Amino acid sequence: MIASILIVLQLNPLPLLSQGGVYVQIEPRETCIAGFPCKINISISNSDGTILLHKLRLITPWGAFVKDLGLREMRAGESLKVSVVVNVSIDSLEGPNFLRPELIYFVRGETGMKSSQGNSSAILIQRPRITVSLLASPLSYQISLGEPLILEGSFRVDGIPSDFYPTLRVYVDGAPAIEKDMNSSRGLFSIQVPLAEPGIHEVNLSLCYLIGCESKTFSVLVREAPKEQLSMELNSTKRYFQDLLNYYRTAVNDAIPIPGYVLSNISAVDSLISEAEGILSGNLTGDEQRVGDLLNRARGLISLSIEEITRAYKETLLSKLDNLRNKLNLISKIDKKTYSNLSISLDELKDEIVSISPDNASKRYWDITNRMEEIEKIIDSKREGLMNDIAKLSLILIALILISIVSITMLILRVWRVEMSEG
Repeated sequence: MIASILIVLQLNPLPLLSQGGVYVQIEPRETCIAGFPCKINISISNSDGTILLHKLRLITPWGAFVKDLGLREMRAGESLKVSVVVNVSIDSLEGPNFLRPELIYFVRGETGMKSSQGNSSAILIQRPRITVSLLASPLSYQISLGEPLILEGSFRVDGIPSDFYPTLRVYVDGAPAIEKDMNSSRGLFSIQVPLAEPGIHEVNLSLCYLIGCESKTFSVLVREAPKEQLSMELNSTKRYFQDLLNYYRTAVNDAIPIPGYVLSNISAVDSLISEAEGILSGNLTGDEQRVGDLLNRARGLISLSIEEITRAYKETLLSKLDNLRNKLNLISKIDKKTYSNLSISLDELKDEIVSISPDNASKRYWDITNRMEEIEKIIDSKREGLMNDIAKLSLILIALILISIVSITMLILRVWRVEMSEG
């Protein structure tokens, strides 16, 4: 019954309160969930002269929410949609809740602010019905000093708004260490947690969704790393660094535009490895914990740089793909079958670009580039064919016009001769 009343109110709103032909109205939307932000769309229309929009205020049961419109100009006959995010109270009553918009504006050529209030509109509030699943564990409950703790697992949160995502938070011995915003309400994760001190640490992993958290707690032992193990980690890091250097050179040879900070990262990694190598060889002062920290930072920069190079490959190909798609759109009405087939091919290429990895980036780059060039040749061929057809039709049209002129001229001469002979 309540839902029916709400639908009637939204589809048949009360007359708007207005000032000088300026109207504001809340647009119908899906259910909002108590305790979570909710985006409310408001339409503004102006049937008067030119106005300057100042602020939009939304009066709700949970307080007033104001959005600054920056003195945006709005002329007569124009309309605009504005979104205001409101924080729905966790204590909100379930069912219809009424909101009223108010627009504050200036009229060009007049002094003083004016306001226009919209009708009270009901939105449906639903109490949160959330189910949470968090599965996680460390890859190892014992690690060496300087080695990161790796937490892996899966998560799922049902019942939260579709445009809201949870956050993963890691606490070490009660202190916040990492906070990561997830880009989905479900999925897999892998988090590296630095543990700087030897001993037993309590690590808490929490999946938080604004009005609650689901947590897992682990006890992890951090051992002081022996020198032999650090030497092995140094060699492993140097090999990883060499992979980065090879990848960077390949990308440069492929003419991929790489962000300048990648080269800065390479220089920093070289310095970190050199310092760690100097400490282990006794040429520089420092302890084993310092070596572990240096190698950990070096591996982090290497991983980040490899990701950036891979992203550069993808962005370069996606830019070429966008240009090719724009070119394809020019023949959309010329040859619909070819357009449809090539559109599917471009969609397939996009999927391949997204799946590029450091292991195959260069090879896939040239394979996809060559296929793009083949598609471009087909598009150019279709366009050239159209231009040739247009040229032929133009010649035929000119010929027909000339024939018509000659025929009319001969007909006129024939009539003239008949008239002269009769005269």
